[in-house]
Amino acid sequence: MKLHTDDKIISRQSNWVFDEHVAPEFDKHVRKSVPNYVHVQELAETFSDWFTYPNSTVIDFGASTGETLRRIKRRHSKALNLIGYDNSQAMINQAKTKGVDITFADLEKPFVLPDFSYAVSLYTLQFLRPYARNALLKRIYHCLENCGGMFVVEKVLGSTAQMQDILQQLYWEMKAKNGFSSEQIINKAKALRGCMYPKTISDNEAEFTALGFNFEIVFKESQFCGWLLTKSL
Repeated sequence: MKLHTDDKIISRQSNWVFDEHVAPEFDKHVRKSVPNYVHVQELAETFSDWFTYPNSTVIDFGASTGETLRRIKRRHSKALNLIGYDNSQAMINQAKTKGVDITFADLEKPFVLPDFSYAVSLYTLQFLRPYARNALLKRIYHCLENCGGMFVVEKVLGSTAQMQDILQQLYWEMKAKNGFSSEQIINKAKALRGCMYPKTISDNEAEFTALGFNFEIVFKESQFCGWLLTKSL
């Protein structure tokens, strides 16, 4: 069954994918559907100031259209080794139009990961099955340089049933104010069924702690939370 989730985006039941229908409209769609998305992008490039140095490696896990890497590259005069990973060829093709090269990679499967000083993961881990997410984070911690950092933003569940209900309704109201119809809002929820695995803030932080990361909440808006993860000497 076709589901209209935005004016120019059609998805299917329990099958939200970043395909050729989504990729050309992604940048516009995500600004409408994610609170303060532009601010999150600004944070991603700003945090790079503290963790990059000439010829250091920066990684974007779930790089989508390459917008974050494009911003980081534009921000710094120093040479950086920019690497983006994504599992959507349509997104990779879209990134090429911005002059950004993205490498195809399934984040749920092992692949060669270089050492790096800074990384971003914006709304990506929530789409990984829990066991695959944990395995990727373990590899990230191992490859992150000492004193390196990673900016992670995730959709999160409320800490209680009541808070989840409040946050969910506030989020839907935000989307309606941004121009989504009621049908599009519910269709997006249907498309995401079985495709997203969000956690509470405390569950996210318990996982970060168990893996050895230091962390600080640096962004919080409605159902979305951002952490700056670091690795000590």
